[in-house]
Amino acid sequence: MAGLEVMDIINEPTAAAVAYGYQQGFLGQGYDQPRNVMVYDLGGGTFDVTIMRIESNQFIALATDGDVQLGGYDWDQRLLDLAVDAFVREHFIDPREDEVARGRLWRECEDAKRTLTSRQKCTINCEYKGKFSRIEVTRQEFEQATLDLVDRTRFTAEQTLRTSGLSWEDIDRVLLVGGSSRMPMIRTMLQQISGKVPDAGVAADEAVAQGAALHAGLILDQNMGNPGAFQIKNVNSHSLGVIGRDPQTGRRRNGIIVPRNTQLPITARRIFKTSKQDQKSVMVQVVEGESSSPDDCTYIGQCTVTGLPPNLPPGSPIEVLFDYDPSGRLRVRVSVAGRQIETEFTRENSLSKEHLDGWRMFISQEPPTDYS
Repeated sequence: MAGLEVMDIINEPTAAAVAYGYQQGFLGQGYDQPRNVMVYDLGGGTFDVTIMRIESNQFIALATDGDVQLGGYDWDQRLLDLAVDAFVREHFIDPREDEVARGRLWRECEDAKRTLTSRQKCTINCEYKGKFSRIEVTRQEFEQATLDLVDRTRFTAEQTLRTSGLSWEDIDRVLLVGGSSRMPMIRTMLQQISGKVPDAGVAADEAVAQGAALHAGLILDQNMGNPGAFQIKNVNSHSLGVIGRDPQTGRRRNGIIVPRNTQLPITARRIFKTSKQDQKSVMVQVVEGESSSPDDCTYIGQCTVTGLPPNLPPGSPIEVLFDYDPSGRLRVRVSVAGRQIETEFTRENSLSKEHLDGWRMFISQEPPTDYS
């Protein structure tokens, strides 16, 4: 949107691990003692976990997972629900009915969440239709109301650890990243399941930006012909596949070609088959996701092979080759009966061109100077 050139893409937990390695003095001097680090990143709107191995200036992602529908916003919502329930019990009206009142209460709840990080209780002020309440919330009440949210992050952390092939005994550090990771309930949970005191040594709100800046410096060094101070070996966070049809049921299915947590870069191929006699073309639709149902996956793009030879029998092989690099660029090659097509998908953002152009126009507008 800002019109800046995108040099590369780096996953947030990976960037945080690079910031940690820099802080610990691992970069540029060859640290022979391998370290396994879990990066627990709970931001405002999303949650990510990555297991990294730091070895001899290499940052190797072993496994990554996350929950794009979970973040600090959900904890704010639970505080809002607690406050509203108390207000309704006292005054029998719901402040969420009015957008202005709801916005004021939401800001109160955001402040209350930060207060409960350092104190055992806080007061939330709520005013609506001439009624006013001072609602006291304790940390214990807040933790009880959000227990299921914490359990969701616990499940993801343990699942990612299993995927990496490591155990808690193999983890040297649990790094806390993201502003919401400051909540005591998060640190308590992580210490209980890992047996280690979580490391808050890297700045929770700045670690990702610091790691991204270090990665940018690495790219600049490489472009100038200088050896980089470190290397990053990443994995893909979601599976990539092609939509096909189950020959038994005729239903659409996601045929995975590059499974999640595969080391990048990767070149992988899979053979599909034509579905009918004398088929004239083949359309390959690329999706991202773990589900066997394409409807539960993210659509990436499509390409079509046309001009197939006449009388092509059903069941003729369709070779689909994926060439996937660490920056998120996916090259797809499809070969059918001597015909071939190759295309590239760059998933730098999920906005449509029209939406993106609209935001660029908004950002480029001059700010008003007359405030009278």
